[in-house]
Amino acid sequence: MTQGPYSSELICLSAMRGARAAFFDAVVDHAEAWRAEHGGPELAQDERRLLRSDGLAQLAEFFYALREAKLSDPEQIKGFMRRHNDDMRALLDSCERGYTRFGLSAARIKSAFFTPQQMDLVAHESANGRVTFDQRSIGKIMVQIMSFESCRTLLVLLASCGLLTRSDFRSIVLISSGGQLEDLYGAQMRAIVASLRAE
Repeated sequence: MTQGPYSSELICLSAMRGARAAFFDAVVDHAEAWRAEHGGPELAQDERRLLRSDGLAQLAEFFYALREAKLSDPEQIKGFMRRHNDDMRALLDSCERGYTRFGLSAARIKSAFFTPQQMDLVAHESANGRVTFDQRSIGKIMVQIMSFESCRTLLVLLASCGLLTRSDFRSIVLISSGGQLEDLYGAQMRAIVASLRAE
């Protein structure tokens, strides 16, 4: 949509929609190829649906933003987690009758606070330069977007398709990214920028 009497806003919307569709196609293509190469099962219909969900896009955006912001130093990560706690505290303070104006419950917000021990764990596991969260911590970060169980389901699926690394450590599940998910999301962002520059 580069010709005709179209507004800049409509051109931007078209670029965003096209890039998002291409991103989901690339995620599914990667998942299919990785499963085939590693002898995994074919993608089930429910898995395909999840790989094209807004929740998956939010997780990809999160890991992409971490990389683009070069947030890899343990102290930077702890600072990010402290800011998250500040945001949750502000949300909690905004609750009336146990809910925010957007319907998020106070109980759910309280479950999203990082303890000092959790901050120390994430900082310790990320000391080698590769940001590593425990699975529960990512659920806390995504608490305004999806439930803890929905987040866990997506993380398990992404790991089963080679898009994230998921490992057990003393009953704690650790999550990190090798960069493939960020690369796919970055291609989406570059496509949007290129479309707007060509306007």
